[in-house]
Amino acid sequence: MKPRAKLQSERLADKAYAILRTQILKGALPPGHALSVPELSRQLGVSRSPVREAVLQLVADGLAQEEARKGAVVAHFGLEDALQILEAREVLEVASVRLGATRATAKDLALLRQVLQAQAKTIQEADLEGYQATDLQFHKLLGTLSHNPVLERMVGLLKEQSHLALEPAARSLAQLERGYHEHQAVLAALEARKVPQAARALQKHFKRIRESLESWLASDQTQPSTSK
Repeated sequence: MKPRAKLQSERLADKAYAILRTQILKGALPPGHALSVPELSRQLGVSRSPVREAVLQLVADGLAQEEARKGAVVAHFGLEDALQILEAREVLEVASVRLGATRATAKDLALLRQVLQAQAKTIQEADLEGYQATDLQFHKLLGTLSHNPVLERMVGLLKEQSHLALEPAARSLAQLERGYHEHQAVLAALEARKVPQAARALQKHFKRIRESLESWLASDQTQPSTSK
């Protein structure tokens, strides 16, 4: 393959990846949906090679998974998986916030404030999908505060996996409001450059989410089986 052709192929793979990733995170491609390379190639109007590369990258990033006799599908997680992802997220996001309390720029904090303003509007409109989108933005931005590219990527990938794991779970408006106020507390501590307070505020946020997940898990395990 000529170098020019190879570069063009890589760019197509990047574009295909970006499109598929967006569709997965928005729920247009739901958990368990088959990622058929021939079908996706037809839909995207590109050859199979870049689509295959894009699907492999989605698998590597934890947004898709290989299943026997089915091939690649959009990743689907149980509540136990969600708890494990949440545990890892807490470690990394708290580390990023501790660093960010001293490293974050005025622009970083302004972006967080803008996201929370948008999030407040989603609560006013009882827009669950909009809230989830701003929640994804907020937590991924927390990963950028450290100005450590490795930490930022790890936080972003885990948050996207967590987004898929938690998206099907029903949330009340009261829960959304609590999440919003907890986000505000994190930002207020960051703006004050108070490292311990910022870390504690984020840990409190994770503690509430974890307790909700554990409650859902316990409830699910006590439900009678409906299988025949």
